[in-house]
Amino acid sequence: MSNIQQTILFVHWNASEAKELSAPLRKEGWNVAIEHGEGAISLSQLKTHPPAAVVISLRRLPSHGREFADGLWGAKWGRSIPIIFVDGESEKVQMLRKQFPAAQFTSYNKLIAHLNKLFNKA
Repeated sequence: MSNIQQTILFVHWNASEAKELSAPLRKEGWNVAIEHGEGAISLSQLKTHPPAAVVISLRRLPSHGREFADGLWGAKWGRSIPIIFVDGESEKVQMLRKQFPAAQFTSYNKLIAHLNKLFNKA
């Protein structure tokens, strides 16, 4: 297990699924905060303590994920935080690629490798 100190914000619109889906990230050594739609994390908190990246799961309520990304990138300070969309139906992913051209896209199975590459972790 690597000793990764950055915090990843994992966004998924179901609390128990979010905990389960983010468990491999914790096992890999990432600090993980979860937003599951109950307002646990506000934009002002993100401004004060920005995560290294925001991972938005598109498995459940992808429109909510888009709104979250829109709110984050709507703030000038939020544009410097990498957003990684995970999974999703191809039609919705294509729309998100147009709306968020600087965002990254991957599958859940490739997420850890994607994060390790993004942050130059072996």
